[in-house]
Amino acid sequence: MIRHQVYFDTLGTMKEDSASWRSVFAGLSVLRLVDSYADSGASIDPANWAQLHSVRSAIEAVGEGDPVRGVLSTVLEQATKRMLIDDVVCGSLLAYGRALDYEASWALAIDVFSSVAKLARPDRNPKLAVEANVLVGGSARRNGDWDTSARAYSQAAFIADTLGDREGVLTVQVGIANTYIAKGNLPQAQTILDQTRARVEALHIQRSQSEHAIAALLGRPVAGFAIAVATTLPLPPVIPAGVPADLLGRRPDIASAERLAASASAQIGVAKAAYLPQISLTGLAGYESTNPASLVNWQNSIASMAASAVAPVFTGGRLKANVDQAQAFYRQSVAQYEKTVLVAYQDVEDQLAALHYLSNQFDAESSAVADAKRAEEIASNRYNTGLVSYLDVVFAEQTLLANQEISMQVQGQRMMTTVALIRALGGSWNN
Repeated sequence: MIRHQVYFDTLGTMKEDSASWRSVFAGLSVLRLVDSYADSGASIDPANWAQLHSVRSAIEAVGEGDPVRGVLSTVLEQATKRMLIDDVVCGSLLAYGRALDYEASWALAIDVFSSVAKLARPDRNPKLAVEANVLVGGSARRNGDWDTSARAYSQAAFIADTLGDREGVLTVQVGIANTYIAKGNLPQAQTILDQTRARVEALHIQRSQSEHAIAALLGRPVAGFAIAVATTLPLPPVIPAGVPADLLGRRPDIASAERLAASASAQIGVAKAAYLPQISLTGLAGYESTNPASLVNWQNSIASMAASAVAPVFTGGRLKANVDQAQAFYRQSVAQYEKTVLVAYQDVEDQLAALHYLSNQFDAESSAVADAKRAEEIASNRYNTGLVSYLDVVFAEQTLLANQEISMQVQGQRMMTTVALIRALGGSWNN
């Protein structure tokens, strides 16, 4: 098998001369330089500028912000300064492997740690060999390579036990325990992943149904209608302070109750008018004879005018009862109007209070999301350093997802409550 095959495989999957490609290529160049001198047993000759210059150029091509550049420069500087591959250079190579491990490039980190384990060898520097094998086991565990992890920990345990290094043995045992824990937690992590995928599909169903309902409201065919996916909701509009109360007069229920009370008030006047006499004037004009010859004779014309008045004398209390009925209906209409206005005020105040407390809840949930993100980052860092299993990362990500869902739900409730407030005001809060 070709040495550092994983580096060649990784470079084959990357875009040539990209930032990540240059970083991996620089690491491969340094490892091949170390191999060439470690195999021959010769010391590094600083005068061999051709080889050293190519490696240095590869390192300088790495981006300034890439942490790999610094550790690779240190490896090359120490190697050329000491002119041999010794424990100090191997220690710098371990630092390079740790940088890869921190960036979750576990396959590359395993290759680096394995190279150091071969360079150190139990007969040269057993403690360094133990450390390198322990690092191989940790990176392999995080990469899900249980067999490689077990072999590395077994090799480290054998060397530490041979030396009588009880602390090294304890470190290896902890690593082995973490490997078995991580392997045992894999089904549980897979279960959580499957559950999350099922929740995503359920949300897709809910979104599709909502999208279809919107299409129907717009009078458009469902086929071909789509709403772009947005990861965040916009903030609801800000309600100005001092919204005038007369805006409630635009509500249909208040306007209807107001006109009904006005009509009932007018009916009282109609009922009282029945007490007054009814005066009528009648008139008559015509001709005494229909003979055409006498039509132009004024003496043939006839006219009369009369007036009459009718007043209620005895109604048996009917008129008073009608007035009482009209007044009672008016009082009922006024009471209904007042109740409608009070209910409208209650509706508006309910929505205003809900918006106030939903705003506070959204702020609290935003803080919870930020805290969950920090917890997830801490869990990832602890996992990358081998302190915890990946299940801790899964739990942290699950907590983050739950808080993000609650935050989105609260933001959606704020939007719906704002719409309910607009409806309670009979329109917007603008005049």
